[in-house]
Amino acid sequence: MIKGAELDIGMISEINRKIVMEIGSSRDQILDIIDSLRNEHESLKRKLTEIKNEVLHLIGEVDELEKQDKSMRKRLAEVSADFHKYTENDVKEVYDKAYEVRIKLYTKKNEEKTLREQRTQMEIALKKSFKNIESGEKILSQISVALGYLEGDMLSALSGTDKNSEMFLGIKILEAQEDERRRIARDIHDGPAQHMANAVMKVDICDMVLQKNLDEGLKELASLKESVKIALREVRNIIFDLRPMSLDDLGLNQTIQEMIKLITKESGIEVKLKLKPVQEEIEPIIQVAVYRIIQEVFNNIKKHSKAVEAEVKLDFGTKYLMLVVSDNGVGFDVEETLKEVKTRASSYGLIGIFDRVNQLQGKIDIKSSYGAGTTYKVKLPINREVIRDEKRGD
Repeated sequence: MIKGAELDIGMISEINRKIVMEIGSSRDQILDIIDSLRNEHESLKRKLTEIKNEVLHLIGEVDELEKQDKSMRKRLAEVSADFHKYTENDVKEVYDKAYEVRIKLYTKKNEEKTLREQRTQMEIALKKSFKNIESGEKILSQISVALGYLEGDMLSALSGTDKNSEMFLGIKILEAQEDERRRIARDIHDGPAQHMANAVMKVDICDMVLQKNLDEGLKELASLKESVKIALREVRNIIFDLRPMSLDDLGLNQTIQEMIKLITKESGIEVKLKLKPVQEEIEPIIQVAVYRIIQEVFNNIKKHSKAVEAEVKLDFGTKYLMLVVSDNGVGFDVEETLKEVKTRASSYGLIGIFDRVNQLQGKIDIKSSYGAGTTYKVKLPINREVIRDEKRGD
């Protein structure tokens, strides 16, 4: 009987080895595709830079031709108004020059318009390229995780891997780190990096315009200042998302209030707050978790619920806190959505909420149905001692 079991394990191990080889080969192919996408992305960036420089150059030429056109039209009006002073040839010569300048001006304007359209299309292509690379890296990360499982000890896997094992927890931590790095990279690329690139271009425009027209140059400088302010604001938002410093300065309740003010301003959702004042009863790590959970829940509400009203309740006792967030949105099928989230990783926000609650030995319950809104109920320990008690209870 034991020999038969050993034979079965040997066959399974051989099948697993072949699967690992196939997946490894597919991973190498995906790596090649991602490298190709990165090369294409860099090529698009270089072309976009070239087009932007050409647009700047054309702007200067158009400005100069507009001055010449204005001057020639003025000259043509003077000549046409006094036939006795100028001969027919003089009038024809001025007219021909004015016509020549006008043709050059229209030609350059059309070139500028075409280049601007090319620039817009190139920027769209660049964003699509970045998303393709991001998707490829996500698939690669998932394949690497699968290989990590398959290349592990088959006997341990067959006997049932403990979800609290070092391997499982290590993989989850790495996945979370990679997801966070991708999010930060995307936020920086789509936000402050774009504004700073525009600011650099505006500096060149300001330099040209100031030499020709002080008032217009000052307008460009004001626009440049606004771009830099937006970039700075977005950098601060990214830093705040990494660690909401106001938790240390203002406390949990006021930090939640400030977040809700911003959400109401951005989305128009009216939010009622019922928050029990928090002092030192709740540990900082738990406070951060509460803040993050509210943040992720409202990200889902803004994206999917179409809600116009919501409510946040926070209460706690000697061991646990209860957070309830509800909305009057369109609702969804909770069971179906959670199944899709777990099998297809379609909502990292929802996964993040569950992971955060589970890590802190808490409980979460989501109730929703189509047309009846959604309610999130989260129960968390208020300190590490309760968390340890919960773990010992398991």
